Amino acid sequence: MKNSVGKGAFLLILSGFVCKIFGAFFRLPLTNILGIEGIGIFQMVMSLYSLSLVLVTGGVTNSLSKLVSSARASGKIYKVNGYFRIALLFSAGLSLVLGLCFALFSSQISSLQGASEGKFSYMLLAFLLPMGALIGVYRGIIQGYENMAPTAISQIIEQSVKLGLGLFFAKLLLSNDLASGVFGAFLGITISEVLAFLYLAFVMFFKYRAKAVKENVEKEFFNAVLPLSFGGAIVPLTHAIDSMFIVSLLVKAGFSSSQATTLYGLQTGVVGALLNFPLIISLSVGMSLLPKVSFLSERNDKVGLKNIISKSFCLLWLFILPLVFGIASISKFLYPVIYPTFIGEYLGYAVNLTYVGGVAIILTAIMQFLIAILQAKGFYVFSMFCSIFGSVVKVFLVFTLAVQNNINIFAIPLSNIFLAGSVCVLALIKLKDIVKIPFFEFSLPLLSAFIMFLLVKICLNLFPNVWGMVFSIFVGGASYLILTLPLIVQYFKILLKNRTKNQNRRKSF
Repeated sequence: MKNSVGKGAFLLILSGFVCKIFGAFFRLPLTNILGIEGIGIFQMVMSLYSLSLVLVTGGVTNSLSKLVSSARASGKIYKVNGYFRIALLFSAGLSLVLGLCFALFSSQISSLQGASEGKFSYMLLAFLLPMGALIGVYRGIIQGYENMAPTAISQIIEQSVKLGLGLFFAKLLLSNDLASGVFGAFLGITISEVLAFLYLAFVMFFKYRAKAVKENVEKEFFNAVLPLSFGGAIVPLTHAIDSMFIVSLLVKAGFSSSQATTLYGLQTGVVGALLNFPLIISLSVGMSLLPKVSFLSERNDKVGLKNIISKSFCLLWLFILPLVFGIASISKFLYPVIYPTFIGEYLGYAVNLTYVGGVAIILTAIMQFLIAILQAKGFYVFSMFCSIFGSVVKVFLVFTLAVQNNINIFAIPLSNIFLAGSVCVLALIKLKDIVKIPFFEFSLPLLSAFIMFLLVKICLNLFPNVWGMVFSIFVGGASYLILTLPLIVQYFKILLKNRTKNQNRRKSF
């Protein structure tokens, strides 16, 4: 594996786990500070902010990463200044328009959601969205140079400052009223974005400041950004559709409104929050892989391209399987520990949702990996088409299956399986010439994860308590490590070989 991808992926995976831990430490006490109603208002504002951020930065960051990498490979580094200039104008302009809309219509939006207390937080989005847009632009440029460290550091800055100041301001301002408490949480998030932006701007100014050469790159930029921005918003939009209609669909299946709401909260807030954790790996590998694939494609290095894709997938596959299988294996004992007063009669639902959702998460990780390759190869429209097709399949299945009493809430993870699966099939057809995965490197982690799963279940049956769960995690992790040791040793040798080559290359200069 190329050292740049391995190192970059490792940094992003590490920062992703740290950020997830910070996020958990933020969300749990914030719920205690604001209460159930307050955290509900916070989530309503956050859902629209997240969707808007995808529209503003999702396509821009990936496009810049690809375009800058291609410019480096073709010797046209002078284009970077043009990309940077047009990206700033596009992202800042769009984010300002959206932010002003939130500010001007904050009362109407919050009233439509049934929570008028959120209007002050929507006003803050007029400043928060442009900050997020600028961060996305800077990250895209820097990632185009295959340097993932600034992205990782800026993510940690965001999460750590949000944790400290978000909770501080939420508690401080809650003494006024609930709306002020929610505003305080978003105020802390805003400050965290400002500090992350200042750090990235510092890195850009002193390390990646491009020459001020005028280059007409608008057409090239928008050919990449528009389909990626639209395509990136499609899947989050399907999740928004789920939230809008799932309760009424479950009511048709025979559940009460309260039961339907609880089941949806169980799927998204309990099971989903836990299962989404492994996706840090696929997102990190994809983010690191995109500029490298773009660089090799521009150089027409087919051998290097096949090798980097194969090894990157094997890295993803090796790490994501034990996480998903591990979460599924201990879920029956884990949920009562995390949610001792909530899970109760819904434990059976949660465990089964974890099993079905685990399959969806593995396929989603592969989908994210393949989408990154499509984007790196410049197949922007095809990538968007794949997302549209998969999302249409998902929405159709949710509306068809959720009304069936024996399927009900399981329609969501089942539809996610078909969404990711259909996208993977389409992407593999398009990329069949360059995506080649060795059978041994595919099958050994899968078999090892299955054996790990069985060993953990046996241990938990013998010792059905918290200490038994801790022991089973140790046994499962050790068994997977031993079973996959041949692959780990092989990858370690490749990393050492690449490091030696890089050191010799530097000495020759």
